[in-house]
Amino acid sequence: MTLVIGEIERDAVTEMINIAIGRAAASLSALVGDELRLSVPHLDFLTPEEAAEQLDLETGGADTVAVRQHFDGRLAGDILLIFPERRSLALVRSMLGAQVPLDQLTDLEQEALLEVGNIILNACLGSLANQLGLALESSLPVYLRGRGHRILEAGAARPAEAGEMVLFVHVDFAMLKNDVNGYVAFLMDIPAAQHFIEAVRLHVAAHLAG
Repeated sequence: MTLVIGEIERDAVTEMINIAIGRAAASLSALVGDELRLSVPHLDFLTPEEAAEQLDLETGGADTVAVRQHFDGRLAGDILLIFPERRSLALVRSMLGAQVPLDQLTDLEQEALLEVGNIILNACLGSLANQLGLALESSLPVYLRGRGHRILEAGAARPAEAGEMVLFVHVDFAMLKNDVNGYVAFLMDIPAAQHFIEAVRLHVAAHLAG
């Protein structure tokens, strides 16, 4: 199954994601006391295999740490907050303070990242839902560690099927004071992406109508 998306819809999706991530970044900045630099959202239609390879490419093939949350309603999919493993402890330290011993940070890492993920991912979803005028329900976030396939398949609503495509949207971010970088990604299968693009088209039409 394929999905045709025009330049107007692509630009609208990029702007909406940019707004959503920007609001989430403001929440994270307040949490860690640091300013975040965001990239322009990048949108691709990939197979699950290609999405996993893209994740590994961006993290140098190393393990990643992620918080993943499923959302459902008129739109359905998963949103992920992803960090290279070597950066996750730096984020925890920036949250809890440098006075926390390193051996204690590893014990607190999962709890702290789930807290961050819950704030950031819900801020993203809330902004996106408000912009599109849709109600979304989300599950509790889950903590994952591993390479691309592990991150993208674990916690998925259903196993990926051969030949399936996903809408893969990601935004890189980096803290200015702390050595922390990562990115936020959305995953939707093609039927869900079709609903998403249709909602975007209605939003654009309403905006153009005044």
